[in-house]
Amino acid sequence: MTDSTDEDSPECRQCDSPVGPSSEQRVVTTVEDGTAVHRHFCSDDCREQWESSNAA
Repeated sequence: MTDSTDEDSPECRQCDSPVGPSSEQRVVTTVEDGTAVHRHFCSDDCREQWESSNAA
């Protein structure tokens, strides 16, 4: 993994905050239509909220 700057940091899928390098960040990777899709989250809480809202 390479270092990133605030300018190229991905946004959290749940709260839209920039996801910078930290021990709190999470990435969920899935394969959709043969393509790897990476969803970035700034914390476990945001990841859990996103999963809950998409489980319905």
